[in-house]
Amino acid sequence: MGSENEVENLLKVNESPYAEACEEIARRLSASSRHHLEDEFIRYALDSAAIVVNTDVQGTITFANSKFCEISGYSQVELVGSNHRMLHSGTHDKAFFKAMYREIAQGRNWHGEICNRRKDGSLYWVDTTIVPHVNARGKIDSYTAIRFDISERKELECALLSSKEHLKQIANIDPLTGLPNRRYFQEHLETLVSEHAAGGQSFHFGLMDVDSFKEINDSFGHYAGDVLLQSVGGRLRPLGGDRLFISRVGGDEFALILVGASDEEASLFFECVLETIREPIAIGATTRRCSASIGIAACPRDAADAESLIKASDLALYQAKALGRDRAEKFQLHLRESAERKAAFLEEIGNGLKRGEFELHYQPIVLAREAGKFSLEALMRWRHPRLGLLAPGQFAEGFEDQAARAALGMFMLERIFQDVATFRAQGLPLRRVAMNLTNSDFRSDVFLDRFFELCAETGIPPEQFCVEVTEGMFLGLNQKRVGSGLRHLHQSGVEIALDDFGTGYASLTHLRHLPIDRLKIDRSFVANMATSPEDRAIIRGVIDIAHSLGKVVTAEGVETVDQVKLLHRMKCDLLQGWYFSKACPVADLAHVLSKMPTVKGHAPHRPATRHAASG
Repeated sequence: MGSENEVENLLKVNESPYAEACEEIARRLSASSRHHLEDEFIRYALDSAAIVVNTDVQGTITFANSKFCEISGYSQVELVGSNHRMLHSGTHDKAFFKAMYREIAQGRNWHGEICNRRKDGSLYWVDTTIVPHVNARGKIDSYTAIRFDISERKELECALLSSKEHLKQIANIDPLTGLPNRRYFQEHLETLVSEHAAGGQSFHFGLMDVDSFKEINDSFGHYAGDVLLQSVGGRLRPLGGDRLFISRVGGDEFALILVGASDEEASLFFECVLETIREPIAIGATTRRCSASIGIAACPRDAADAESLIKASDLALYQAKALGRDRAEKFQLHLRESAERKAAFLEEIGNGLKRGEFELHYQPIVLAREAGKFSLEALMRWRHPRLGLLAPGQFAEGFEDQAARAALGMFMLERIFQDVATFRAQGLPLRRVAMNLTNSDFRSDVFLDRFFELCAETGIPPEQFCVEVTEGMFLGLNQKRVGSGLRHLHQSGVEIALDDFGTGYASLTHLRHLPIDRLKIDRSFVANMATSPEDRAIIRGVIDIAHSLGKVVTAEGVETVDQVKLLHRMKCDLLQGWYFSKACPVADLAHVLSKMPTVKGHAPHRPATRHAASG
């Protein structure tokens, strides 16, 4: 037998793992019983450092040291003679104890971690080694359990596990709706695609947008928008059962993955989703009816990988919105072909801008009641290398893309300052030059900042310019930025013109709330005014309203002398159209102006001297 110091070293559990120390002690206890060594000394050493208990083969406690009493809360009198089952906590199942008893009944040591219950009902954990005691006849007559308190370590493990679960919750769950987030969705979709591809099965994927989210968010505030999203998430959750996976992937967009359904069943299910969303939703003190649009794609029929499946559903969703919203549309191959054509066309526009294929043409805007200075409207043209000179209507698809619109807008801004500098150098009697803006020009401060930088760099004042906007800009993207941007321009001296007036639904409201200086009567009213009393009445009414509000009016699409005379009698302020001139390149403008027809006998517009060129 080793010395007392050797045994104590074995029991320094902070310096060696519990398992190793207990195994060594167990080996020596077994050796002591086989070779009749002095058990009492070893028990004394153990009693000083470990929790020790002896039981008979039935589990009745025959000895418990002071550390066992201390951790369990029972006295020796209460423990000795009682069955060890009095300490069971209910943490471990029957299979756990069966495996342990099977091991020690065959004379083998057992090592593991056990959760026991104290006398006061609280739980504690012990790292345990149970050593069978074999008597001289080779029979097991008792067990010695050597334990170390690991409750603190288990608490730390539990806290760490809880922390990991919390981090997992943060990483995978959308905090607003409680649904899986985009990250979780992406992982689930990729796994699902892989599993179904291997098994030759299919599933349906729906991408859903809440149609009225932006309206509610803008009208009632972000809190109302959050309530709407929570309501939608709550309504989606009970649908589909185990076959449905739902995720909020961002903003007002939800992803729905339906497995084990035929095409017909999937169509019925997604229609049921739309019906559920259509039910009135309480938002604060009001109740609103909402709707949603869904794009549906099937895997692997429409796409065989996760990225392509998302793109296919997105194209179908775009189609659902284009067809009026509040509907579900299935992916069709022609949608992908159309998207690819559009992408190629947008790339062609980008390359055209780099190659300098775009230019500005200018159409005169003439004062109806006096000769002298005139204004111009800048109109974009694309000198396409294959298709020739294209007007905006021939590359209108480019204006449907926000990034392309912004790029074309910045080109126009840079070029218009160059051209105005040329006009001023030629001594043209120029009032203002108008440029057409879009929502994309207001999506950030880049456009406005560059406008004022160019004014400073060129010395051309803001008063030399007019910006033309359409009514749709006040209803679409960035509408708040549009309003504030126009006010900034107006305060600096830029004229604001409302184009296509009379074709929308809320123009009068805009006249009251926005800094509009000039109205442009749409050409559809001017075209038939000579023969249509209704159109004449509309034009006269617009002119009267505008003048009563202190605004001026331009009639566009003027093509005949009869239209000129009628508009002159109605006291329209400015005229624009092919009667005077088509839009022409910068190089031709001076010649065009010199030959331009007059209004009521005014002389043709001719270039002034260089000294008269100040705007």
